[in-house]
Amino acid sequence: EAGIVLQYAAVSKSGNAAMLTCYYTILSNMVCFLYFAVLVVAQRKKENPLVKGSVTMCIAVTGLVYHFMLNGVMEANADQTSPVLLAGNLLVHYVVPVMVVLDYFLFFPKGQYKSLYPIAWLVLPYLYFGFVLLRAEISDSLFSGFGGAKSRYPYPFLDVDLYGWDKVLLIVLGITVAFLALGYIAYVLDRLLGKNLQKSRKRRD
Repeated sequence: EAGIVLQYAAVSKSGNAAMLTCYYTILSNMVCFLYFAVLVVAQRKKENPLVKGSVTMCIAVTGLVYHFMLNGVMEANADQTSPVLLAGNLLVHYVVPVMVVLDYFLFFPKGQYKSLYPIAWLVLPYLYFGFVLLRAEISDSLFSGFGGAKSRYPYPFLDVDLYGWDKVLLIVLGITVAFLALGYIAYVLDRLLGKNLQKSRKRRD
């Protein structure tokens, strides 16, 4: 994706490009790229609703968490940040999430989500959380934290060293509840859209 390429191009000058693959933003964008690349190469006309929903929720969380928890940090240091990095930041945090969500609304058949799907959609975020914790224990590389501090964790709200396990787990619980709520909103919306489409088809028949 263009956003990932731009971010790598900008960060590679400082020699920290490899660290980008530790961020949920980059990994979720890669998941989307691989998912749609497979669809194009395999020419699949019918998508798996469980996988589709997982990918959509995965990238939707990227946009929502950034907008409500991290937005403005990079922009506040715009004078110290390259235009290339800012452009890449906009693409991976806003453009890609919006496009993937729009892809569902415009092209994906409605009414296929099942009631347990939102719980299954937690797998990717929790795998990432496990990865972050494992990496912090086995790697010596540090991230440039907010305010210039160094951290073993890519995001401040996951920084166990800074906040302790109690607060980080409470934050993760809050994110989980929000994710589940968003998932069930998506599920209910999908069912409603599916029923409306069925009614429209019956009227035409």
